[in-house]
Amino acid sequence: VIAADATTTRTTTGRNRVADGGGVLLVADTREQVAELNASIRERLVADGHVDDTKVVTTWAGERVGVGDQIATRRNDRDADVANRDTWTVTGLRNHGALVVAGSRGERVLSAAYVRDHVELAYASTVYGAQGATTGAAHLVVGEHTGAAAAYVAMTRGRNSNTAHLVADTLQDARDRWIGVFSRDRADLGPAHAARLAAQEAAQYATHRQLGVALSDLRDA
Repeated sequence: VIAADATTTRTTTGRNRVADGGGVLLVADTREQVAELNASIRERLVADGHVDDTKVVTTWAGERVGVGDQIATRRNDRDADVANRDTWTVTGLRNHGALVVAGSRGERVLSAAYVRDHVELAYASTVYGAQGATTGAAHLVVGEHTGAAAAYVAMTRGRNSNTAHLVADTLQDARDRWIGVFSRDRADLGPAHAARLAAQEAAQYATHRQLGVALSDLRDA
């Protein structure tokens, strides 16, 4: 059901990219849940003709990637000008497994080796991976280990809507489970937390300084 909702939202808005503030993002507790959601959503997009599965490349994790797929780069690469957790839409395939991708920072070409080792589907994300992302709509899959900090991050990603999904027998059970989320792993969810998220996001693009200069600044501070 969650995958169906996400697919419908993605195709009716006509936007796939999370990076530019459009599209839809699913957030789950574990990488296993994320992998299942990614596979389910992609299967629906292929069936609806939004992703081309006739010519694909395969990643180290066995994920098939074709034109129309939304992917994430998972390692900084200065030559390719991509950063860890950047999200992109695949716009073309080149010989020997290279990908042409487009994102909020323009178009890039990812080598076959990079695609194989450092690319993954990005229809869903862990809470950690969702930090700093902005999207049109966000969905949180509430699990037995979802805590307050995770719920705060996931439920503040969507500009237009943020929806939590959980399994419960009754409406009261659902309320109790949702309240229970905020009794686990409580953290500072105020301005300090927001500042940390902003710093983490900015760090992806920060220019590295020489160690001696940085240590000098720290001593002065």
